[in-house]
Amino acid sequence: MDALSYVRFGDKDGLGEFLFENGVQHQLFYEILADKGIAIIKYPITDADPSNLDDWLFVHNQEHESLATILNLDNPFQLIDADWNVEDDFYDWIGVHQTISLADSSPAFRLK
Repeated sequence: MDALSYVRFGDKDGLGEFLFENGVQHQLFYEILADKGIAIIKYPITDADPSNLDDWLFVHNQEHESLATILNLDNPFQLIDADWNVEDDFYDWIGVHQTISLADSSPAFRLK
């Protein structure tokens, strides 16, 4: 999966697609690192409930912090600091997440 779907604020179907694709992408990250002998905590990223995402936002942020540490990436934006009920926060989160996910899936991620 090269990129996550872009989701619009208030689009429940699009959000479901995004959450699924994000879970697949995180599973891929986990498997790539495991193949390289690097163990990371596997958070329940695929267990997202679109009607209540607070827990998911927390564990998702934890996983990105773990990936950033392992890959020596900057992780300046706390993904948990966004309120998905506020449209501007939602779009800020989506934009930053896409940037972070691109960094995580870059050739540098393919640890040698």
